[in-house]
Amino acid sequence: MMTPHPGCNCRYADVGCDKMEQVMDQLSGKWKLRILFMVGAHGTLRYGELRGLLGNVTHKMLSNQLKELAADGLVARRDYGEVPPRVEYSLTPRGNALMPIFDDIRRYILRYGPGAEICPESDN
Repeated sequence: MMTPHPGCNCRYADVGCDKMEQVMDQLSGKWKLRILFMVGAHGTLRYGELRGLLGNVTHKMLSNQLKELAADGLVARRDYGEVPPRVEYSLTPRGNALMPIFDDIRRYILRYGPGAEICPESDN
């Protein structure tokens, strides 16, 4: 874990590197950002729909990652208590607050992604 350093004047000194790392830990792993992206981009999704959108994620991995995201208050799980089971996932307000990260990635792709002309002098 990164340790805070008194008098730090880095870009994120106002919140501290230790708090930055705590949030990055909540989002780390191969699937968490992908899950947040898919639910944020598509809205409320049933478990099967989400698994289909993610491709080759295993049931166990998806289930564990969703439980962790729910425990961290980023994803809401709604179980309708029906047979066959119907469970839906949506972003909480806290999870939705992360969507600008994906908006920034979109802008990055439009500017620097495949087919984009890279102009170093306009990189401000």
